[in-house]
Amino acid sequence: MNFEELSKSHLEDLVTQLNKRDFHLETINSASHIIHEASHYFDNMATLSGQHLLLNTYNALNDYSSNFNKTNILNLFNTLSSWKRDYFNISIKRGIYDPDYNNWQYQFGIASSKNASNNKLFVFATFKYRGEEIAKVPFSIEALWETNAMWAEITYNINLAQMMKNEDEMQVEYCQIQNKYTSYTYNSDLLIYSFAAHITSSFLGLGDLSRAFNLSKALSSISLNLPHQYYSRIKRPKGAIFEGLTNALLAQTDSLDPCVIFLTLLENLYESGVDLFQDDFLLNIDQILEANELPDKKVLKVVIMEEMKQLNINLDNAPFSKVYNQQKEHGIEIFKRYGIEGGLNIHPACFINIADTSGCCVFQQDMDWTTGPYKRLEDYMSYEENMRRLVKEWRKN
Repeated sequence: MNFEELSKSHLEDLVTQLNKRDFHLETINSASHIIHEASHYFDNMATLSGQHLLLNTYNALNDYSSNFNKTNILNLFNTLSSWKRDYFNISIKRGIYDPDYNNWQYQFGIASSKNASNNKLFVFATFKYRGEEIAKVPFSIEALWETNAMWAEITYNINLAQMMKNEDEMQVEYCQIQNKYTSYTYNSDLLIYSFAAHITSSFLGLGDLSRAFNLSKALSSISLNLPHQYYSRIKRPKGAIFEGLTNALLAQTDSLDPCVIFLTLLENLYESGVDLFQDDFLLNIDQILEANELPDKKVLKVVIMEEMKQLNINLDNAPFSKVYNQQKEHGIEIFKRYGIEGGLNIHPACFINIADTSGCCVFQQDMDWTTGPYKRLEDYMSYEENMRRLVKEWRKN
């Protein structure tokens, strides 16, 4: 987690507030930033898809450091390319912001990853503003990561506002929160990242910002964790939203594809008509799973942890084996604590603790304290740059 404009003291102040359960408005910007990045860290460490990506990353690093074997390096970048849909020709008319959702429309299309390592279908959306086409963006794992991070930010902000004793000040803070995060959602520059929140809010009629991101977070967390063995068992939608597309996508999957699961979960919820917001504050994950004919969260948690534990690096004595095993076990411990829902229904200040205990924070304003993490950041950035260069050369040949 790289924080260019923060120092160690920002995190220390937040840890003190967390220990006292007394959060302050004057630290809301640093809290939002740290919680956002810690949510990304969480999804890449403490979800099943994150654990698979972690294994791919360290297998690639081992190959890069030892014998420049192509297999694992290509596998890492092919997985990233497939999940991020970075072979899609994105087009965006920048600078359009309008919080009135009535002025925004979109329709879905199907594209193929024919220029990547496989030939899989995936979903993209054509966004229109006031009837004019302004963007074509793919539905990618980045939208799932980002919806989780934005949920954490929004929920932290709302919880802080609710603690304010002055009613007028509380309403002002609510208004600022609404304006800030509506500008995120209805902003053409950010459509790649707000995709999941857009479709969740639209199809399930969730005009309220908090509810839209709560449910989007729930669907995203399930999707990032669902083992591939359940892809064949999940309920097949009738096609009320995607007209059979989700079934076609499920039929072609031979490995984890969280975006396909997100679309399936959403369509099944739409068709079921289940009321998930009987409680304004808590969202029942098991209701979502039941509507999709999946086991409850306790059963899935056991299965997911078993799969995580079975993931192992190719060579025990490889250069990065030790650090991989440490990261793997750390991620499993976090998952064990927060489960398939990824911290949903828990105060998002938990991500402050995750950041504090990670040992992975780099504060650019406080380099003396972060010399070790900063050096690791530089090293990993160098490894990534060099591996990308190699992959580019190999693909040319």
